[in-house]
Amino acid sequence: MYVRFWGTRGSIPAPGRQTATYGGNTSCVEVRAADGTLIMLDCGTGARELGLQLQRSSAKPLRLHLFIGHTHWDHIQGFPFFVPAFLPDTELNIYAPVGFQRSLEEAMAGQMQYSYFPVKLHELRSRIHFTELEEGFFRVGDVQVETQYLNHTAPTIAYRISSGGATLAYVTDHEPFWKLNGLRFQHPGDQRHIAFLRGADLVIHDAQYSEEEYGSKVGWGHSPIEYATDVTLAAGVRQLALFHHDPTHDDTIVEQLEARARARVAARGGTLQVFAAAEGLELDVRGNGSTSPVAATSALRRRPIAGGRVLVVTANATDIAAIGQVLLEDGLVLIPAADKRDALERALEIPPDLAIIDRKLSDGDGLSLIRLLRTRLGRRNLPVLLLSEGPDTKGTLRHRDTAPTDYLAKPFSPPMLRTRVRAWLARTRTADSAPMSGALPHRSQRMPALGPSGAADGEGGDGATAVMGYVGLLNAVPIFQSLTPEQLHNLAARASEHVYPGGHIIIRQGEPGSHLYVVLSGRVRVVESASDTPQVELYLGELGWGEVFGELGVLRDQPRSATVIAVEPTRCLVLSQLDFLQALRSSPDLAIALLRVLAGRLYDADRLLARYSPDPLTGLASRRAFHDQYRRLAAGARRRSSGVLLLLLDVLHLRAINDRFGYLVGNDVLCTVADALMETTRSTDLVARYGGDEFAVLLVDARPGAVDLVVGRVQEKLADLASQRGLALGVQCCIGVAVSQAPPETADSLLREADQDMHHQKSAGPRPARRARR
Repeated sequence: MYVRFWGTRGSIPAPGRQTATYGGNTSCVEVRAADGTLIMLDCGTGARELGLQLQRSSAKPLRLHLFIGHTHWDHIQGFPFFVPAFLPDTELNIYAPVGFQRSLEEAMAGQMQYSYFPVKLHELRSRIHFTELEEGFFRVGDVQVETQYLNHTAPTIAYRISSGGATLAYVTDHEPFWKLNGLRFQHPGDQRHIAFLRGADLVIHDAQYSEEEYGSKVGWGHSPIEYATDVTLAAGVRQLALFHHDPTHDDTIVEQLEARARARVAARGGTLQVFAAAEGLELDVRGNGSTSPVAATSALRRRPIAGGRVLVVTANATDIAAIGQVLLEDGLVLIPAADKRDALERALEIPPDLAIIDRKLSDGDGLSLIRLLRTRLGRRNLPVLLLSEGPDTKGTLRHRDTAPTDYLAKPFSPPMLRTRVRAWLARTRTADSAPMSGALPHRSQRMPALGPSGAADGEGGDGATAVMGYVGLLNAVPIFQSLTPEQLHNLAARASEHVYPGGHIIIRQGEPGSHLYVVLSGRVRVVESASDTPQVELYLGELGWGEVFGELGVLRDQPRSATVIAVEPTRCLVLSQLDFLQALRSSPDLAIALLRVLAGRLYDADRLLARYSPDPLTGLASRRAFHDQYRRLAAGARRRSSGVLLLLLDVLHLRAINDRFGYLVGNDVLCTVADALMETTRSTDLVARYGGDEFAVLLVDARPGAVDLVVGRVQEKLADLASQRGLALGVQCCIGVAVSQAPPETADSLLREADQDMHHQKSAGPRPARRARR
């Protein structure tokens, strides 16, 4: 493999004479595989020079694969200046881990909002594809790629790339799992890290600090050079590139750190070749033809964690509050317990997906709880994160029966804890997120019911344990927490647990409904078709963990009033209408809680529907409704690979008409324009009053050659209606046009193009022949 460093710095660019040797640009590495596949590792400021080089020298069209470790600024800040992203013949595939709350595309677009940059992400002309990754493997051409989570303050993954018998590991940003204190690599996270690097021909590793500097920067998510050197030695690596240089380190300091690392290797009698990565450095990485075994799980398979249940065992109220806030941000369920006895009782009521246990509990050592918990739940591999006072220097945490899956030193860093929890849930909840086979009503897919043991029915569980599991799930949902154990049991007796894949319609507007749905994980979107225009869907909102839907159909015994669609793989507990109504009759508190939910939704729906209120004068869609409905229509046009035609009309001299003839005549003019547009468009098109004297028309599935025909038809209808209605002054409009065969996600760029065209018509006369935007 060919490797070239374009940016080697971490945190922030550090240009200047003092960094000229090793470079001042932030992370960016070019890799060319044996089959010619072009890979970029991160897109810091070094990506600007790489982009210019690719534009000058690479064959067109370009096909690039950009692997991003995480979306902190120093790893993506070069993207807005990466020239190939602006070229229409470039195909750019971007890969990165699933982040906190925001999607990969949203994170990349965030730094390209108009507040920060003049060009938005959706305005780039290249074909961009976003892929969010988990731990696992995937292939790009003949290149084998493996991923593994790193120890950082945000979800971050390392890439192990194998091609042509050579293997490269890109490992930044990463921190030791223990603060080093003599004994090395006893933490299971460090052992996993070494296993991931094992046998690589080149490792590009985070080495931002010296060991002395690291002492004051624990929890920042970066490694000292000593750790980078030692883990690669332990992994039998051939070459180590010290990477992600601290912005305060000039060339002299980097040289000194490089020399320290080489001396460390020599003192241990190792053969590892160590060098500090430098901008412009080119390498030909060769291997012995062998590669490591491929991971068993696809990195492309999404594993949603929202709704996951986390048992937190500690008597420290401050820790409970801090952990609860961390879990809340990811839609996870906190199950607090003060001691071992409380933890075992709570775990049987609500089976956890992960446990966080304090090493010191009021009724004994937290280690002894691990074996009890796993035994009682029948889950030998229940992931447990132990909060400990410091590194395990005596090996007490490594006993086979009581060993935690992971441990974190106290006081813990909340971002580090969050990434650890995220990683372990993604690793261990794969089965929960995968739809199972078997037909069910509503064209859903069923997942076996999970009882307290964590086993599915038919796999060590039974109906009674399933019901008990459902009781625990309902007890964790706020709306049901007022119910007694007996009421919860009655409600759960005929419940079932379903998994719906992303995009699946769970309930459809107008269908009969006899079930209530409780969201256990994932998200659903609620939309309603307008009564007068069924093809227009009004967005009412999204629901997540602990929220219910389908309640109106259950209460009214009427067809569904809205459609509910799974936004991502979503688990729901489905309750029968009769059981839910019985629970309402027996519990005034549940009835009041449901009334509060309905009142809040009614208030929110009124505010949302106000966005879609038609213009009171013309009856057309409003400006806001135009933008909302454009997104849906444009998405459909993109799926069909068909074009759209946008007309922007400006009523000429409206102010003069109002001043001379009065506002009633001016209103007649506006209504005439609206009627002309409605009569010359199809029911599938979108017509809106965009402003005081402006109208916007979106015609879907339109060809570029239809521009003159459509404009002429509108002008003829305007003249005809003005004559019929006795508007002697006539109605004059200037019409701007924009055409796109690949409509953008938002209407902004098309509206700007149509507005420019309209001003051209006003100043230059007839419109020249147009070409469609691609």
